[in-house]
Amino acid sequence: MVLSDRSIKTELDKGRIVISPRDDSCIQPASVDIHLDKKVRIFRPWKPPYYIDLSQPLDGLTDLEVIEDGNYFALGPGQFVLGSTVENIELPNDIMARLEGKSSLGRIGLLIHATAGYVDPGWRGHLTLELSNVSAMPILLYPGMKISQISFHRLETPAERPYGSPGLGSKYQGQSEPTPTRFYHEFRQTPLMSMPSIPVVNKPKQARADGNTLKEWIEQSEYDGSIKRFAGALAVPFKTVQDWFYRGTMPSRPNRAKIFAITRLSKFDVGHMAAKQGLPPKEDLNP
Repeated sequence: MVLSDRSIKTELDKGRIVISPRDDSCIQPASVDIHLDKKVRIFRPWKPPYYIDLSQPLDGLTDLEVIEDGNYFALGPGQFVLGSTVENIELPNDIMARLEGKSSLGRIGLLIHATAGYVDPGWRGHLTLELSNVSAMPILLYPGMKISQISFHRLETPAERPYGSPGLGSKYQGQSEPTPTRFYHEFRQTPLMSMPSIPVVNKPKQARADGNTLKEWIEQSEYDGSIKRFAGALAVPFKTVQDWFYRGTMPSRPNRAKIFAITRLSKFDVGHMAAKQGLPPKEDLNP
């Protein structure tokens, strides 16, 4: 059952639902308008590790920026950032909530969540917003602007284990700012099924060592972390170089020689490696 404005006010007055700060002028017929906080977490794809590994902590993939008072954040076309609500939300164990976008913002291509619109009973904290711009123009976001609306739904029976209960694995209880994914905690839990053929923890690195060496080198080089510029200098297709960095693909022998000529990294010295293995130098047949 969705709560009406009258029921929302009753639950707020009883303290069973908490919206802090509370502004009754934001209460709509069956929802409450929620505002954008000044903190934004921005993804930096040009920084290591250059890929998303859900089994590892991913805080390093984003930078936290604060929008100064009177200023704005320009969300570019196709850009995705994490935001946060000004309001702290707290729910009892018999009420859940749904966070949804506002019609006026949807009409300009602003989406406020990718999938995380569901708020469990027992939740306490500020809500992280998954903001994306699907329009063809930048959208200016101002701190304190109305960014979304939250509706409340009464459960048929109270939850036996509300969000935050011991052993439930609640990862975001009490968050106060845009929070990166903590999905890696899932890899540390006992799996429901034993699947030895699909390793989850201690995954083999395979050929990623060379890619990691290149990543460290390119960050400090004249290419300033640009894989595209590096590919141009090697005269190698951009996608091929991307595969070295993102997929751990081993460069062919001719390409290793090209890499060594520019980087002087010993890992790519094909002549040295051949001598070390007691092999005569030869050219790869593969490109």
